[in-house]
Amino acid sequence: MADLPAAQQILEQLKLIAGPYAKFALAGRKKYVDLRLRQDQAVRSIYIRAADKVAKEIRRLKRLGLGSQMNIRYLTAVSQSLRESGIGEALSDLLTGDIVKAVDAGSTYSMEVTLSHIGKTKLAKQPVKRAFFRANKQAVEACWSRTERGLYLSDRIWDKDEKYRKAMTEIIQDGVATGEDPVETARQLEKYVRRGKKTLAVDYPEMMERMGNRIPQDISYEALRLVRTETAAAFGEGTIAAASVSPSYKGMKWVISGSHPVPDICDDLANADHGLGKGVWPPGQEPPMPAHPNCLCVLISVHEDTDDFMRRLNEWTKDPQSHADLEDWYTNVYSEVA
Repeated sequence: MADLPAAQQILEQLKLIAGPYAKFALAGRKKYVDLRLRQDQAVRSIYIRAADKVAKEIRRLKRLGLGSQMNIRYLTAVSQSLRESGIGEALSDLLTGDIVKAVDAGSTYSMEVTLSHIGKTKLAKQPVKRAFFRANKQAVEACWSRTERGLYLSDRIWDKDEKYRKAMTEIIQDGVATGEDPVETARQLEKYVRRGKKTLAVDYPEMMERMGNRIPQDISYEALRLVRTETAAAFGEGTIAAASVSPSYKGMKWVISGSHPVPDICDDLANADHGLGKGVWPPGQEPPMPAHPNCLCVLISVHEDTDDFMRRLNEWTKDPQSHADLEDWYTNVYSEVA
């Protein structure tokens, strides 16, 4: 397995852990991967649209006669456009939808395993579906309530908006300071947001020497990392929340990605031994995902052996006192939403 690509290694591990329910594990993984694959372009498009709007406004102002050289009037005139960049709103809208989808992807495996079990009994499936729906809703709320360095997710989104405005303003101010042609400043904004600071350093070396580190290498990188991290966190929240309402749940396994050039916290999580198997964490002690920004590891719930669980479930249906854990699940999960 070590010779396989990192992504394939994870799939093989998921199939091994899920056993007869591998198709459910792979379905959840596919939802998550499909979501992640489109996110980078979605984020970059947000920044490109915002920068193009400012560049278009600068060109329009030149046509209106504000001058053939950048001056303070240009900066004043585009300030409103910068304040109305839409970066914050667009990132918020993107994450609002993607967090729900990531939670759903995370919950897929435990929900399908549980429905498969319940389908073999006389219990109705609808209360189970409602329990998972409620768990997913709570997981989404937890994502937005989570803080990092004392900041809620909404605060961190608007921080990216502020950094965008600052970087764009720096480039415009440099054009004002040098009396640059407004069309050239507009081009710089468009190039920077698409290809980063390195492009400007090649095309405008004197400008980069003046600006130094006042603008980031890639204006959208921090937003990309935020979206990736929060989507991974939502997948983890959904995985844990769904497992908590599954009666066959035994623990949460940390499946390490093969993309780890050096050992880190993920190795510790994947090698921990709590008596449930390597890397399997007891209910209530599940490690949050991701372990670090851009982490590619995965959580998957571990469930009781299907034959053993179905035997116990059938015994419980005949005698509710025979298995206290199932009676507790019925009372506090199933009946709660029935």
